[in-house]
Parts: sequence; structure tokens; C-alpha cells
Amino acid sequence: MTRKRKRIRTGEKAAAYAVLAVLVVLAVWLGLTQTRFNQAVLVALAHPAAASKAVAGQPQAGPASPLAAFLADLQGGTVASPVEVFNPETLSDKIDGKAELYLASGFKEMASRVFTVAAGKDDPGLRVEAFLYAMESPSGAFAVFSGQRRAGGEPLTLTLNAYATENALFFAQDRYYAELIADQTGPRARAALTAMAQSLLAALPQASLEGSAKGNIAADSDLFPKEGLHQDSIQLAVSDALGMAGLTNVYTAQYTLPKGEAAAFLAVRESEAAASAQAKAYVEFLASMGFKETHPANAPAGAMVMAMDTMTQVVMTKGKILAGVHDAANQDAALELAGNLAKALQEKAK
Repeated sequence: MTRKRKRIRTGEKAAAYAVLAVLVVLAVWLGLTQTRFNQAVLVALAHPAAASKAVAGQPQAGPASPLAAFLADLQGGTVASPVEVFNPETLSDKIDGKAELYLASGFKEMASRVFTVAAGKDDPGLRVEAFLYAMESPSGAFAVFSGQRRAGGEPLTLTLNAYATENALFFAQDRYYAELIADQTGPRARAALTAMAQSLLAALPQASLEGSAKGNIAADSDLFPKEGLHQDSIQLAVSDALGMAGLTNVYTAQYTLPKGEAAAFLAVRESEAAASAQAKAYVEFLASMGFKETHPANAPAGAMVMAMDTMTQVVMTKGKILAGVHDAANQDAALELAGNLAKALQEKAK
């Protein structure tokens, strides 16, 4: 018995032709696309090293970056890697967990590069990675220099703000902050780091002599009294200083005095009125935290003394300067430092 062929309806035939047409168009499109590789893919295929960086999300350095030029060559070292340049959006790719300090301090750009220093044919030498940060201002550079300061560092005279540890060298100049980190310790590493730092410093703009309002670090930090001062403890907080939102550009310093340890703060403002307003705002902030105003007999004239339990803070103004004591081992230490600070500021004002 012969089967009857199933008749294909006109509508089904039209649908089949439509699907076939779509498949043909798709095949043609795919063929054309494969002949036009994405330029980034072509570059990655041609340069395996670049491909690995693209996968890792690390940006490529370009000749347009002025920081790349500063790291083109450092005396004492041999270039061992391309320059990598990072902006505010990509900085955390390189220094994950530390980017916030830089961003809060006016970070603009960072460049890094690896150098090697060899002593002989069979000597693998040492590896040095250089990091150069460009900030918005000299005060921003000092903020990250002081905020990142390693304990036990040895002060250097290379520039105004410089120190070294066993295997690294750090400095701030103008609006730039630099780190040179070696993979070894010892005299050879120190000599290489020093030579490379000198080369980089010679290429950078000289230290700024701007006015205090624009970040004259030497002038502002020199206002601290010298007795009992730990010179390497001076720091600058460019935002939310002393825990108070909106309080900016405040220097702090640690002291050891006969009556105990304490920390001072100071900030140069644009006018006496501005300094007074911020002093009042900070006292109100302390009050909101539970501090109460007290009136010890040996407090500096015009100072406001705030206490809570065993904690004492002192707030004062001297002309355009907001100053005080924000941390102390006891009230006697706080008042001793406050007295020294008031005397030093008075003498500077003469």
C-alpha cells in the first residue's frame, strides 16, 4: 500500500524560507566579522606580554603621560619593564587596599617601572620597583608621604622630606611622591636606591615655595614647638581630619614630654574669622561625642579645654591658626603641650 505524501501548507513553506534566509544572513555576517579582528585583539595576539596585562586589567603606559618620561631612565639602574600608568579609576588595580588614602589626598596619576642593578656576569643583581605619584598639590604629596611613613625609617637629606628603610627609599618633592623598593637589603641596595632617587629628583620640578594656603609644607609644619617633638611623626590630613567630616588640611605631631605623651594639631586658615569658626565647629563636634568643657587654672589663655573620662582635648586659635591638643596620656600632659604650643605660636606671630 502506497503512502500519500503529506502536503506542505503554503504558510509552513513561507516560514521555512524565512528561517533559511535569516541563517544565510547570519552566516555572511559572521564571515565578514571574522575578517575584521578587533584592533585590541590583534595587538594582544602580536604581543603576548600586552595580552597578559589586558587580561589582568592593567593599563598600558603611553607617551602622553609625563610621569612615564620621568621614569624613562634612572641612573644606577637598568630598565627591566615597560612603564605602567594608573589613574584614579585604575589605581586600586596596582595598590589594592591603599588607594583610598591617595584618592582622598588629591591623587592624579601614578607610574611604576621595574629596574635591575647587576654587579657582575654571574650576579643576578637586585630588582627595584619605582612608583611615582602625581598629586594635585604639594600638600597632597606630603599627606601621602607622611601617611605612608614606615616605622623606624632613617631621615635623609636628599630633599626636604625623605627617608629610607632597610630595602626602600621614600620622598616627596613639589606635588610628587616617590617610592623605590628593592628586593634585597644591604649597602649595595642602599647605594642603588640613593643613586636612582637622586636621578629622579633631578628630573622632577624643584620643591614648591608657594604660600601656606597652597601647601607650603616647610612653613606650616615648622610652627610646631620643638621640645619633645618626634620630627618623623608630623602628618597632614587633607580631609576629615581628627575624625571630623569637613575638617581639612590639618597637621598633627606626636610629643614626649615630662608629664607624658601627647599629640598636637594645627592648621593655617585664610583669615582669623575662618580659624575661629572652625575652632567653634570642632568644639561642637567634641561636645556631640560626649566631651564637656572644663576650666583648669593652668590652661593657656583663650583655650577651650574639653574632657571626657580620662581624655582631654584643647582647642585654641592664634590669629589665622587653628591649633590644639587632640590626644594625651593625661590632662597634665595635654595642658603642658598646649602651653608649649601657645607659646610657640605667639613667638612665631611676632
